[in-house]
Order: sequence, then structure tokens, then C-alpha cells
Amino acid sequence: MHCDKSIVGLATAIAAFALAAPTVLRAETPAEQAAIERDWRMQDGIGTPRAPSTYPLAVGRLLERGDRLLADLQGAGVPLAAEAAEWQRLRAQWKELAAAKGPEGAEWEDLWRRTHVLRRRIALANPLAKTGPIAFVKQVPSIFSHQLTQYYGSCARPGGGVFVLERPGESMQCRQLAAGALPPGSCQHLDVSWDGRRIVFAHCRAETVPRDREEHLERFYHLYELDVANENRGPRQMSDGPFDDFSPRYLPDGRLIFISTRRGGFHRCGRGPCAVYTLATCEADGRNPRVLSFHETHEWDPAVLNDGRIIYTRWDYVDRDAVHFQQLWTVRPDGSDVRIFYGNYTLNPVGIWEARPVPGSSKVMATAGAHHAMTAGSIVLLDVTKGADGQQPLVRLTPDVPFPESESVVLPAWRSPGDGSRPPQSPEAERWPGHCYRSPYPLSEKHFLVAYSFDSLIGEPNANPKNMFGLYLADAWGNKELLYRDAEICSLWPMPLRPRAKPTQVSSLLEAGTKEGTFLVQNVYRGWPALPEEKIARLRVVQVLPKSTPHANDPTVGLANASPGRQVLGTVPVEADGSAWFRAPAGVALAFQALDRHGQAVQTMRSLTYLQPGENSGCIGCHETRTAAPPPDRMPLAFRRPPSVVQPGPDGSKPFSYPRLVQPVLDAKCVSCHGRDKPAGNIALTGEPQGRYTVSYNALAPRVPYSAWGGDFAKVNGLTTPDRFGARGSPMMELLLAGHEKVALTPEEIERLATWMDTNALFYGTFDPADQARQQRGERIAGPKIE
Repeated sequence: MHCDKSIVGLATAIAAFALAAPTVLRAETPAEQAAIERDWRMQDGIGTPRAPSTYPLAVGRLLERGDRLLADLQGAGVPLAAEAAEWQRLRAQWKELAAAKGPEGAEWEDLWRRTHVLRRRIALANPLAKTGPIAFVKQVPSIFSHQLTQYYGSCARPGGGVFVLERPGESMQCRQLAAGALPPGSCQHLDVSWDGRRIVFAHCRAETVPRDREEHLERFYHLYELDVANENRGPRQMSDGPFDDFSPRYLPDGRLIFISTRRGGFHRCGRGPCAVYTLATCEADGRNPRVLSFHETHEWDPAVLNDGRIIYTRWDYVDRDAVHFQQLWTVRPDGSDVRIFYGNYTLNPVGIWEARPVPGSSKVMATAGAHHAMTAGSIVLLDVTKGADGQQPLVRLTPDVPFPESESVVLPAWRSPGDGSRPPQSPEAERWPGHCYRSPYPLSEKHFLVAYSFDSLIGEPNANPKNMFGLYLADAWGNKELLYRDAEICSLWPMPLRPRAKPTQVSSLLEAGTKEGTFLVQNVYRGWPALPEEKIARLRVVQVLPKSTPHANDPTVGLANASPGRQVLGTVPVEADGSAWFRAPAGVALAFQALDRHGQAVQTMRSLTYLQPGENSGCIGCHETRTAAPPPDRMPLAFRRPPSVVQPGPDGSKPFSYPRLVQPVLDAKCVSCHGRDKPAGNIALTGEPQGRYTVSYNALAPRVPYSAWGGDFAKVNGLTTPDRFGARGSPMMELLLAGHEKVALTPEEIERLATWMDTNALFYGTFDPADQARQQRGERIAGPKIE
């Protein structure tokens, strides 16, 4: 009976306002009216176990939030005089009832309901809310809740499709596009073409729910495109093969950019198989798929910024913690000029996903989420004119939800951060919010479409509920109005099905017909943090190798936990003014090290970059501040000559091999005292195999400060601190340079030892077990399986 009365009450309230304002947007059916009121009760905590509240408190919060919305819309010239007058009458009634201090009876419930109805009418009067039809995807979340696994076909659960909500705000009636044209399976990530006529999305055939992540490794997401005006023709498949292709976006020139596992390789820090996916492009018809990014590990969620660049999320944990560095990067549509956009030294939030440009603004809207869960959390507005790291550039549009996994408390849904209220929570609540948002589509800096769930985000390794998310119109003051919710399945990725302005089309500056490009460093001394007063003689060019085997430390390449592989391409000179200009191969992941006169790394790049064929790229300095500009009217000395050619490093640096790089030095200068029998100091430095490595490696590697995933130091020292790792941070190297036991090392021997220490004290230069066995015996190998 309570539900029936609610329906009658809501219908009466809607009818009353309809008489006062004929333009009211109404719910079509009693069932929809009941769904709307049920949603209001859930939001306010009326009769629910989640954040329970009372009618007086709920009305007070409604009035506070509605005040801000009303002021914003009236300030923008939206005619709401009648609504504003009625709003004040409701406020007066609220004060009267509160002053009477009577029990919460029918009057309070009626006032609460009428306030909600008016607030909904005000919200939907916003011209930005008149989006026309909204395309969206219904999807069952994957069987494994993690940023990596949520998008693999092997983890897909069947159900859903691509749908259109024809009259959002007026009716919850929706229809599936091309229903029955695709086999049973899972859809995800749609994008609407610039002219509003086509939709591109990803689909994976999946008739059954996988029992585990390895049962259906033959399942993959592929790209499909649908002509909305001719949907009876069915969607056209645009990609194929044993690859997961997803998250497509239309480029201004008509091509597509998407995420794909086509680059090859696996992630390093957990059980797999978790194939690495990075940026890729293809022609408008799906032909000529091409890997665009040569990053060593995963990337997510590309979108075209208003200036034509691509913004996306990149996982950047070269020699750093695996959890906290999944933030925003940009790249040109041809794959050149890859650079950080926000957060590469930011620990809170853990990561930012689903970034989209705000129309007519330089700001972006995105989801601040967790690492060990599917994409969901709190919605943020990001302004990088206020900085490239930390909290200052972020505005929390949904302060009712904390940043999952990096903030330890859940704020009450009705309070703003900063009011001093931080109630104790259970350990699970401390890790995951009790509700969450995702898939924001910005209509402006303050108004947006979004998917919202009353359910708590569930982390690794479990699956999230099938029906978590509904679609809402939301704003920056905490108002949100239900547009659509399917009680059986999630509704995600809303996007207006209409034409929109194309961003700037960025022309490519690449030179065809070459397999390399150039890097220009203007002044290596302009660094952040500042470099010590040390002359930088050369740059070491290090290639970061993709992992070619599927599980963490299976096999290891050295003592450092889950370390990336490496090989050294060589060194290039640095001029007196700190500049360097050099050629480098395209299509490989590269990192640089600034070397002192002994060939020791003063500063090491704990990230990576890469070149496209024919690309000319550069930076101001060695981790310069991101808001810095190059000095005016000064041509770098290195730029006054042809670019340097990388000079190869010592034998054993490419392919990397400790037995060939380091052991010859030990044999020549150390084993006479540190031999097999009665070694000095009980430290043997011979080269025979011992366990995974050799006797000398097992003795020396623990004495080198290397970087490894895990432990507090990896989080605290996400910032690249000069002299912390490698040769200059090693007391052992200091001892050797001082002439330990009167041993005089030649410059070549010093360089060999420094090269080893600075490349994270690794042993192997490959993940291939057979090649590792050969390297352990001191044999040469051809090189890594994936470069």
C-alpha cells in the first residue's frame, strides 16, 4: 500500500505543478513515477538503510542544493520566475513545519515530494538538459573487478546492447538499436559521429558467463559501427583477429582512435594472462589498424580535446608503485608529442579515467577511480592551468563520494567536505565508497550526464552487481535527476545522439620513409627536482622492454620485484649549455639518464617516451616543471650541429646481460680476492650459476639501491629524486671509485658497473626462459622477443 500511495502522491504533485506550469516535463507512466520517487528516497535516505535521514533534513538539503541550481539558471537567463516564486513558498512552508516541531506526518512527506517535483522541473528546464535522444550501452560488468580485466573479452558476461533513450526527462521508454543483429554477448564504449548519424562501439560474443579468467581466452571485443538512420542493415564489423579492440572515438579527420591489445606483451605486476592494451588507429572503414602507442603497459579511454589533441589515461609505473600512477596524458592524433597532462606525481586520486573535454572550455571532466576495481568513483573537473599535479587543479563535482582506494573515509552523502564530519567506517567502507559514479558526459563545467550507482563499488577479484548504474542529469551542487534505470542491468556511457562541432584537426608533422626520429633536450640542468651541482657529460638512452610472458616475476629479470626489462642503446653527448640533440629509433619505448663524468646516472627517468617515424620531439630539461617555457632568444648549442648518433654502450648492455657486462670486470679485478675458496669478507664474486642468477650477482645486487614495485618507498618516492638509485646512490660504487684495496678501475670498467647499477641492477635482458638460460651461462642471445 505504501508504494501505491507514493505513486498517487507523486502523480498528484506532478499534476498540481502541471496546472501551474504547462511546460512541466512529466513521467509517462505510474511505473516511471514510482521509479522516480524510489530514486529520490534512495538519494535522501528516506526509509533506506543507506545514509538514513528524515523528511525535514531531506527538504533542507533539497532547498540548499536547489537554491544554487536556480541561481545558476536564472543567472544564465533561463525564465524561471514562476518556479522561483513557488520555491520560496516551499521554503516558507518548510520553516513553518520546522518551527511547529510536530511529528513527521503526512504534511512533511507531501512537502518533501512537492519540493522534489519542483526541483526536477527546474533541473529539466535547463537548456543544456534538452539533449534530444541519448545513446547509451546496457552492460553487465565483467566477472573480475579491476582496471585491467574489466575490458577483456575473456571476462565478459552476456547481456545488454546499444540503446537510445528517445525523450530523456519526459519518458524512460528506450529501444535497442539493431536488436538481434549481433550474437549474444557484451557491448561497451560507444561514440557518436560528429554528424550524429553513426555510432561506433565494441562488442564481444559471449553466450555464457566465464567461470574464470582463463576459460574463454578465445573471446575478444571487436569494433562495430551502426548507421542510425539505416539500423535495419545491422552493425558493420570494423575490426577482427585475436585482439581486444574497444573504447573507439571518432577523430576529426574521420578515422578512429581506439584501445587495442595489438602491440603485444603482458602486464608485470599480477597473475595473467593480462595482455597489454594501448592506443591504436584505423581508417574510417576499419582498414589499416596501426598501433599508435609503444608504451610498455596499459592505456585507457581516449577522447579528442577541443584543440585536437588526444587525452587518455596511461599506467606509468616504470620503477614505481604499480597502484598510484594511472593518470592523464596527451598525444597528437598521429601518435607524436606524447606528454603528461596531469598527475604523474599524484597519489590521490589513485587514477583518473574517462576524461572528456568540456564544451567551450579548456577543462576536462573525468572519473577519479581505483586501481583494484572497475572504473567508478567520484566525478572531477580538472583545470591544468592551476598545476599538473596534486589537488589544486581538481574540483570535486560529486563530493558525496571520496576517491576510492586512496581516501579512507566515506563522507555522508548530504555533507560537503570540510564541514568536519568524518564518521568511522568499516574497513570495507574505508576502501570503497558506499555508492559511486562513472561515465560523465559534460554539458558544461557544472552540468553533466552521468551513470550513478547506489551500490558500493566491489573490488578485485569479484564481480559487481549486474544492475548497478542508472543514467542521470547531474550538476556541481549535488542535484541529480534520474533519466533512466533498468532494474536488471547497468546503463552506461550516455551520449547525446546529435551532431556536434568538430574539434580542431591537427595536421601531422611526421616525415614519411624513415625508421627513426630526433630528440632535443634544451637544457638538462633545468630540472625538477633540481639536479646537484654536477657536470652532465652524456645522456644514456635506455630501451624499456615490454613483458613477453603473462605472469608477474615469471620469470624475473633481476632482484627488483616485477621490474620492466631493459637494454641500453648507448649514449649521446651533452653540450656545455646542457643541450643534447640526437637520433633515436622510432616505435620503441625509451627512457633517458643524465650521466656524470664517470657515466653514472645523476637523474633517471622513471617513465618513458617514444618517437613516431620522422618525429622531431623535445623537452626543456630533465623533468622540468610542466608550466615552464623555453628560454627566449637562445639557440641550444646542440641544435647548431647535426643530431648526434647514439654511440653503443659496452658489450652486455644490448641485449642486456649481467654475465657479459659486469662479470668480466669482476674476473679481471675482484675474483683474485673474492674467489670461490675462502673469499675475502665471505663475499664470492665468481660467475658460476647460483639459483636464478650467478654467485656474484646474488652477492652484489642487494648492495645496489634499485627501485621495485611494492613497499612504502615506491609510493613516497614516485617523484624522481636525483642520486637516490643506481651507481651514485650505492656505497659500493663509492668504495670502488675511492680505490678499494688499491684496485684501479679503468674508465671502461667504471662505465660497465655504472651501466649495470643504473639500469635497476638487472641480470637478464629478456623474459624468454630459454634465452635466459643461455644468458645465465654467459652466451649471447639475439635480443628480446618484443621490442
